[in-house]
Amino acid sequence: MDVDLLVRRAHAFNHLFDAVIITDAAGFIIDWNDGAQDLYGYAKKDIIKKPIAQLLLQEDSTTMTELVNNALEQHGKWSGELRFLHQDGSMGWQASTCVPLFDDNQMFIGALIVNRDITQRVNQSQLQLNQACYDQLTSLPNRYLLMDRVQQSIERCKRTRTRFSLLYIDLDEFKKVNDAVGHLQADKVLVEITSRLQRVIRESDTLARIGADEFLLLLEDVTDNNDISQMAEVLIATLDTPFSLNDQSLFLNCSVGIATYPDSGEDFDKLIKAADFAMYKSKRQGGATYRFG
Repeated sequence: MDVDLLVRRAHAFNHLFDAVIITDAAGFIIDWNDGAQDLYGYAKKDIIKKPIAQLLLQEDSTTMTELVNNALEQHGKWSGELRFLHQDGSMGWQASTCVPLFDDNQMFIGALIVNRDITQRVNQSQLQLNQACYDQLTSLPNRYLLMDRVQQSIERCKRTRTRFSLLYIDLDEFKKVNDAVGHLQADKVLVEITSRLQRVIRESDTLARIGADEFLLLLEDVTDNNDISQMAEVLIATLDTPFSLNDQSLFLNCSVGIATYPDSGEDFDKLIKAADFAMYKSKRQGGATYRFG
């Protein structure tokens, strides 16, 4: 082959915008370009003969290696998005394409991998998702995300013939707190309320904020009314301790309304209306109590 052509190819390889990596059959890096050095932070001399898995998060490494190898065997290439690990320990996202390399006898000798940094795009997408699905003050799921999770619970309960409950939690006389201390200070109280409530629920349950002083708890796999009542009592008790704000003690509590699928309704709107109505029954009883819808 023409020497000048080889030189031009080597020059192009080294100056591609994307990270280009070549591995041997065992997955060890045998060559990479300046784009790879920019993406991962390693000098070429320090990464040659190191496993390609060094560039992945440890928890992703085995799964991704199996996924890529299976795709190469079945389809002759693999493309996808995955996390990568920079030399400084920071994590990013990359769009990756991997193709196998063969010798003249069609024996597998390694892989050519082309990666592009998409961290900014992924972070922006995640930010947009968070803004669409999560309350910006408390970081709790909002009404939109709760609706989706309730629908998933409905579909699951239809298949398994089980039940779940929605607990509508409305803070008693929170407007007085707002008027007394102002919105910024009241927001701090809401954050503390969120923290308290999260400490007493299970990881499998969903606590959402759907209004200024309104929360909903999706309680999964609790079918006994006594257990549901006990959870409502725990929620009320956890807010019974005074809140400290600027050396002041604020006293708050909540009214809880309970709706159970499918007894109270078979879709989100009917369930939330039943829970809302039961919550107002609690308020008419004086607050700091619960009622079933």
